[in-house]
Amino acid sequence: MSDELGGFINKKKAESDFLSLSDGESVVVKRLVAIKSIVKAGFDGKEKEVLRLVCEVETSLGLREKNFDNGTMRFAKELQAKGVQIGSGFTIAREGEQTKTRYTVSAVTAAA
Repeated sequence: MSDELGGFINKKKAESDFLSLSDGESVVVKRLVAIKSIVKAGFDGKEKEVLRLVCEVETSLGLREKNFDNGTMRFAKELQAKGVQIGSGFTIAREGEQTKTRYTVSAVTAAA
């Protein structure tokens, strides 16, 4: 039963248009396709501006384009400091939960 549930969860995660990570999880972004500034409802229901990274990632269904949204200046500064640009590859890692969540960027490769 556990294998069936795990398979279902992995399939749904692969099919999703959004990249989501659990505490301690990381994902390799093969290529950054685009960075957009969008406005969407935050957890409190108020509209806020966030960065949407459109990323190519490897999933159990093959290479897929997924969105990753983040509204913190800290994350934007990290992307800038690490030299992430359109065409770059990198790893995003998540540490913490809820308001203590932090995303870090590592293993940046040059834009192709």
